[in-house]
Amino acid sequence: MITTDLKPMKTETDKFTTMIGFAKRAGKIVYGYDNLKTKAGSRVKLLAVGGNASDNLVDGMKKLAVKLDKPLIRANNLEDVVGNNVKALGITDVNMADAICKFVSETQSEYYKSEYGLRR
Repeated sequence: MITTDLKPMKTETDKFTTMIGFAKRAGKIVYGYDNLKTKAGSRVKLLAVGGNASDNLVDGMKKLAVKLDKPLIRANNLEDVVGNNVKALGITDVNMADAICKFVSETQSEYYKSEYGLRR
C-alpha cells in the first residue's frame, strides 16, 4: 500500500470563501436585494452579487451601489461560498468589507471583479 501526504492546493477562492464564512458566522451579512434596498442599506459597507444573477438584479445592485456610494463585487461562485440560494448580499462590518475589497482589488480574476472600485 502506498500512502502520500498530498495536500490540496490552495486557490484564490479559499481566501474569499474564508472571509465570507467569517462574516456569515459573525452575523455581519444581509441577504437579498430587498433587504439591502430597504432597512439594511444604510449599514452595509460592501455589496456583492452572484455571477448567475439576472440582468435586472445586477442593474439594481449597480444602482444601489451608486446610491449608497459603496463598492460592488461580482462573485461568480457566491451561492457556493454562502451555501444558500443567494444572489445578492451585503457585508455590514467595515473591517471585513475592507479585507474583501483589498483581496478582490488585488486579484481581479475570472471569479471576482470589483464593479465600482474601493469607495466607501
